[in-house]
Amino acid sequence: MVKAAAVVGFNPENIISDALFYDGNAMTSAEIQTFLDAKIGACRNGKCLNVLTTGISSRDAVYSQSTGNLICSAIQGGSMKVSELIYRVQVACGISAKVILVTLQKEQGLTTSREPSDWNLKAAMGASCPDTAPCDPAFAGVGPQILKGTQQLKTYKAAKFAKQPGRNYVGYSPTESCGGTYLNIQNYATAALYSYTPYQPNAAALAAGYGLGDGCSSYGNRNFYNYYTDWFGSTQRDPAAEIQTEYVAQGGAATLGAPTSGLLTLELNGGGYARAYANGSIYWTVGNGAVTVKAGVMRDYYWARGGADGDLGWPIANQSAVSGTLTSGTAQAFTGGAVYASAAGTFAVRGDLRAAYFSTGGATGAYGWPTSDQTCFVTTCQQNFEGGLIVAGPGGSAAVTEPVRTAYLAAGGIAGSWGVPVTNTAAIPANGGGYGQAFAGGSVYYRANDRAWFVTGAIRDKYWSLSGAAGPLGFPLAEQEVLSSSTCRQRFDGGWVLWTASDGARIGDPAVDDAYAVAGGAKGVLGARTATFVAYSYNGGGFAEVFVGGAIFYKPSVGAHAVTGAVRAAYFATGGAAGALGWPTSDQTCSGSTCQQAFEGGVIVAGPAGSSTVTDPVRAGFLAAGGFTGSWGMPLLSVGAIAANGGGFGQAFAGGSAYYRAGGAAWYVPAGPIRDKYWGLDGAAGSLGFPLGAQDCTNTSSCRQRFDHGWILWTASGGARVGDPAVDAAYAAAGGAAGVLGARTGTFVWYPYNGSGVAEVFAGGAVFSKEGAGAHAVTGAVRVSYFATGGAAGAYGWPTSDQVCTATSCQQSFEGGTITVAR
Repeated sequence: MVKAAAVVGFNPENIISDALFYDGNAMTSAEIQTFLDAKIGACRNGKCLNVLTTGISSRDAVYSQSTGNLICSAIQGGSMKVSELIYRVQVACGISAKVILVTLQKEQGLTTSREPSDWNLKAAMGASCPDTAPCDPAFAGVGPQILKGTQQLKTYKAAKFAKQPGRNYVGYSPTESCGGTYLNIQNYATAALYSYTPYQPNAAALAAGYGLGDGCSSYGNRNFYNYYTDWFGSTQRDPAAEIQTEYVAQGGAATLGAPTSGLLTLELNGGGYARAYANGSIYWTVGNGAVTVKAGVMRDYYWARGGADGDLGWPIANQSAVSGTLTSGTAQAFTGGAVYASAAGTFAVRGDLRAAYFSTGGATGAYGWPTSDQTCFVTTCQQNFEGGLIVAGPGGSAAVTEPVRTAYLAAGGIAGSWGVPVTNTAAIPANGGGYGQAFAGGSVYYRANDRAWFVTGAIRDKYWSLSGAAGPLGFPLAEQEVLSSSTCRQRFDGGWVLWTASDGARIGDPAVDDAYAVAGGAKGVLGARTATFVAYSYNGGGFAEVFVGGAIFYKPSVGAHAVTGAVRAAYFATGGAAGALGWPTSDQTCSGSTCQQAFEGGVIVAGPAGSSTVTDPVRAGFLAAGGFTGSWGMPLLSVGAIAANGGGFGQAFAGGSAYYRAGGAAWYVPAGPIRDKYWGLDGAAGSLGFPLGAQDCTNTSSCRQRFDHGWILWTASGGARVGDPAVDAAYAAAGGAAGVLGARTGTFVWYPYNGSGVAEVFAGGAVFSKEGAGAHAVTGAVRVSYFATGGAAGAYGWPTSDQVCTATSCQQSFEGGTITVAR
């Protein structure tokens, strides 16, 4: 490139502004690549910067040993295109990629070279290549040169090393006799250029453009200025002018009020300028220009954290109103984070937490507005938001939402026993559905609208070995209990996980363990454990643990009970806890080789002769009578259905038989003359139907029992017969066998007509009995007339009074009228 015209605008005291020189965001990697492609075009030897791949090793952050200031932040190394390397070094060191590209050109012409030599590449930025000595081989090559040269440009300012702003003598060339002048260097960027290339162009160099001057001319800083202005425009920015423009754009004095300070120079966090006003402050940096922080909670909070010198750094955007998911408020972004102000308060979101928060939509996302500042433990931080707690650190980020958040914070959050969350909440569809979340110290589980329970240590290991909440144990129902230094337990849907220092973790249940101990433990009828513990959802749900000699079934509402031997076989034959009998409600009781046990749905009696089940409503009477050792004795059959007389059920026992209808009570007919008579009439399937009450024996010589269609009456003198006490009373009132009715004929009938009742036939008439109407004898001509109308089945229905006779007539009242006959 030949530029014959003299250089215009070069100011030896301000070659380039700090704003442009220290712009760590001047160009993207793609923009750098595009620029190199345009300047170089087709490479002739494969070594041009636009096609070359180079590399560096990863570097930790570099700080000045003299000032402690950051020089360059950490850089991720590897093999990459030169454009990517320039971009990474720009960001890490805060030196504009434009400055790096210009330096590569002024030192070795590499930014435009289509056929660079190996020497050009080894000394790419002239770093550690003094005019009076050979280059340092430790920094030879494009990668090391770009890193070293850029780092050196930043070191002059960060370490306050070499030339600094102010009065400095700068020569025209390495030849001392050529002389130089004192310059009032106005900024760090110009001072850095003179420290890197310690000469200023003389008049001959400036007059020659890009050409040669005289014997005392030097060209490095002249060429830096020429290339920069030709490629990127002016080397100057005016922070004061840009702040004034922003002031006007914000409404000037009407909005921000009068200025309360002059232009302030601030050096921390990359440096910049600021000016304060009555109602706000305007801050200016290279990368972001002028940005306003308005007076109020936002500025108060910002200033309380040190303003531009604090951890929030410089504002990068003006304050904006945000309509959040849960609340509305204002937000403003800074280089060190974002500040949110809402009804919940004013809080900053910074670092890894900010990235995690933004990934969920920020204030307009599911987590809404922050409700606290972040707190940190080692390298991990946590922060509360309306919708949950976000935890972020080097290992990544995760959110903790209700109901887990409450329990997590109560446990100390990231500094507590749970540790940091390892995953976000995940749905678990099994076992009725719920949610789980893993933490460094354990895992937490919960169901919708329920509280969260934490599982940790050896108990969690056992739980996970059984597929956790998706396995047979289901979800936890309580916190882990520490019973002693050597014993812990935790309850789940499907049982407890018990841990002891001696035996480790196993599935079990304390109630089952108690029942096992009562049964004699391993030396008792149950024998040794088989390590089989099962949760059943049937009949309200419960647990069963299997042993060599039987099983213990436990349902919280009925307790834990062992089921063994023949009873167990009969129980399993009905489906066990999943069958009609449900869960055991008592332990077994035995007499000799026969045992009985109560269950929710009945009693099983089992022995050498077999087994039978006694279910409700028979069970209550059976147990009240002493079970199989009582008066009823052994059940001979299980319950059987009886279809006749409206339907019902019956069950035979050694000492009698029980009968009942669905929804009704069971009535027992003891073995003896009444049952014999009943069975002689086909029992519940016969004319008498089902029993309606218990057998009543007033003394040793008289018993009775009521049935649907009458009574069976027994006396020691007369034996058993079918009858009705009301009929007997009416018969006695009529004079008995000596009266008008005469002797019994042995005919007793139940009629279903007109509401139903019974009738007993005698030699001289009949007695009709209906509840509510009473028992009344019907005789003589009235009887003849009554029968002519259909009797109890006819229009007159059942008699409601006895006969009353005069000298000329007899009459009797019935449900349907009165019959009167002449005598």
